[in-house]
Amino acid sequence: MLVIEKAFYLPTKIMSAKDIAALKTLLPIRPDDLILTEDRLLDVLNLMPGTRVLLRDEYGRGPNSDAVVKKVCEDAGSSFGRVIGIGGGAVLDLAKLLSLEKVLPVRSLFDSDATLRRVHELVLIPTTPGTGSEVTPYCAVYFEDIGQQLVLNHPALYADLAILCPEFLNDIPFNVFAASSFDAFTHAFESYLSALATPPSKAVSLEALKNLVICWQDIARRGVTSLNENLSNVQIAGNMAGIGYANAGCAAVHALAYPLCTRLHIHHGEANYLVFKAVCELYAKKKPAGALDDIREMLAALFSCSKDDAFEAFDRLCLTLLPRRRLSAIGMTESQVLEFTDLVMTRQHMLIANGYTKLTAGEISYIYQSLL
Repeated sequence: MLVIEKAFYLPTKIMSAKDIAALKTLLPIRPDDLILTEDRLLDVLNLMPGTRVLLRDEYGRGPNSDAVVKKVCEDAGSSFGRVIGIGGGAVLDLAKLLSLEKVLPVRSLFDSDATLRRVHELVLIPTTPGTGSEVTPYCAVYFEDIGQQLVLNHPALYADLAILCPEFLNDIPFNVFAASSFDAFTHAFESYLSALATPPSKAVSLEALKNLVICWQDIARRGVTSLNENLSNVQIAGNMAGIGYANAGCAAVHALAYPLCTRLHIHHGEANYLVFKAVCELYAKKKPAGALDDIREMLAALFSCSKDDAFEAFDRLCLTLLPRRRLSAIGMTESQVLEFTDLVMTRQHMLIANGYTKLTAGEISYIYQSLL
């Protein structure tokens, strides 16, 4: 009998600030702090003159490549105290790396015998509602020479402190909100179904799922003007989903979304959304009982429908928030079905192995083909 060691772990202290003024009181900036953020946030942060700031935007757009990581680390040096990351997932991931004793050469971080040691205090403040990166030990780097994104998973990447401040989400474009919050939903969904889930991780994942759906229902009922009233709850749900994800991982939805992000360059949250329904339907067909039924029961209660109709009701809600594009409409060709399937089976095999039920290469190909 195979026994899997499972445990719930949350080393990051989590605090909330109702607005940016409260955040500044909660986290006074020290002279030796290094702040990594985005240009769009400088006006609202209104930092004191002399504050040391690195702007992610100045290193190009897109994912954190090894070249970007190298240049940021060289510009940062090592003579600083705390690292404070304020931004989306790419900013938070870079802040995690800057907190380490040795980052370069970047490829060496992914060696099986690599020793990672954090020497700088790490504070992470998310400004998007879905990544959950502020409470995870993960960091993604895209290596241009091999055309592959690798994910680093190490306890040294956990932040000392995560602060949630919903004011950063004010006036977020609705399509960005929808995609980012669906990313959070996927984190919670897959971590709840994971073989690595524990009772505490399942509890936070299920609560995240429930809260996200309630917020989406409110927005669908009252319109986009109600978005700002829901931002705090969505941000908290994204944080809870990140806790579940950190403890139990993700699976097939993320695995199939991976080629859509790296090859077709679409938002990670939307990539998850585009493949979610097909993966969920296959899960339900292959293994209708089990943890998936728990989620079906929760959705049925929220939509006041039968369990058999729960996922269809959920899908109708999703379509009011974010149109589902065909993969061909975003540039995927039929010739890429096998290529993407191979990417999933060879480069995302650990996620596939962590799935609710195992998917074969044929089933993955069928999903891509059906979504073209």
